[in-house]
Amino acid sequence: MTREKIINICDKVIEGCFYVLLVSVTFSTSLVEIFASLMILSWIVKTVHTKDLQVFKLTPTKLLILLLIWTLLSCLNSSYPKESFRGVFKIVEYSLLFVVMASKEWDKVSIKRSLNVLIGGAVLVCGNGFFQYFTGKGLIRQRTLIPLDYMRRISSSFIHPNDFGVYLLIISAIFLSIVFSKKVRLKDRVFFFISMVISLISLFLTRSRGAWLSFSAAFLTIGAMKTKKIAASFLALLLIVFLMLPYTVQERIFDLTDLKSGTAWERVMLWKGAVNMIKEHPILGFGVNTYSRNFPKFKPENYPDVRYSHNCYLHMASEIGIVGALIFLIFLITVLVYSFRRISSMSSGMRKDLSVGLFAGLVGFSLNAVVDTHLYSVNLAVLFYLLLGFCFSLVHNAENK
Repeated sequence: MTREKIINICDKVIEGCFYVLLVSVTFSTSLVEIFASLMILSWIVKTVHTKDLQVFKLTPTKLLILLLIWTLLSCLNSSYPKESFRGVFKIVEYSLLFVVMASKEWDKVSIKRSLNVLIGGAVLVCGNGFFQYFTGKGLIRQRTLIPLDYMRRISSSFIHPNDFGVYLLIISAIFLSIVFSKKVRLKDRVFFFISMVISLISLFLTRSRGAWLSFSAAFLTIGAMKTKKIAASFLALLLIVFLMLPYTVQERIFDLTDLKSGTAWERVMLWKGAVNMIKEHPILGFGVNTYSRNFPKFKPENYPDVRYSHNCYLHMASEIGIVGALIFLIFLITVLVYSFRRISSMSSGMRKDLSVGLFAGLVGFSLNAVVDTHLYSVNLAVLFYLLLGFCFSLVHNAENK
């Protein structure tokens, strides 16, 4: 087999794995692990044959390498080496997924395929969510509504409604960006509009306040990146929608300010526990993947439960120290700022519209990470790093061309 043929096969496998992962993140951790590993392996084989190491000269890649080194150093403080080893492996996996996506060039055909897969996956998982809402149990994974939950919050094939909500905020942002494109055919616009409406209805039915607010931020981001008219229209529309919401829904949003009861109080307790852990080991943390093991010793006395921190950045700082969390934040901000700057100079078209939607959705995800721990969910973390690398590649390669 010739070198060119091997490289071509690897490219096709990487692209195919990406499409499978876009759908499998909604319902199967096993498939995610299998195809994420296959994607990485194919990239390694391709890199060996091409000897192209340009991606390692990029600032985001260097920051990921620095993050990995610091994560390894955090293991010096770990009292649970087996857990920390698994944590290091996950950091390597997520980092490589970003590198694979960032190093691959995406042409018009592959971009169109990606969007078709996103539509298909969204319709499938939202349809399952509607079925769950009306019958009490979904068809995919057979997940049921949360018992004694009067709001009937749907999770579809995800473990929790909040997980479904953060997936939907990214997908909805992508569809929204393309619906408001100047260069999309009417037929395609209709398909994206229908998909957007289905996704937004599902997002509402998750009753996930964090996802609602994060989508609002993504919504306004898209408006700001389009035109001043669209930005003003989006802001007005957001206010009108809020005023038209049922009182019970508005009350649920305002409950976020009640720090003495409910889930807001729970989050405050969890954050206090995480801060107590950070104070104990501020530099290296307790070791990657050991939060759950150490949290019971540091949680507030009046908080009875033991859960994830519901704040990705505090969670990260408690495990790999403040320095490690800052390295990650610098990596994330670097990618987002670079993408934002390059998007503004891109020519109109599907590549730019997709980039705007991805950027806005990733901003929403990053904000949602303040109130939840989605970066510590395998499926959602894989989705995040894939789409972050995808967005970077779209703007970076467009600039080079």
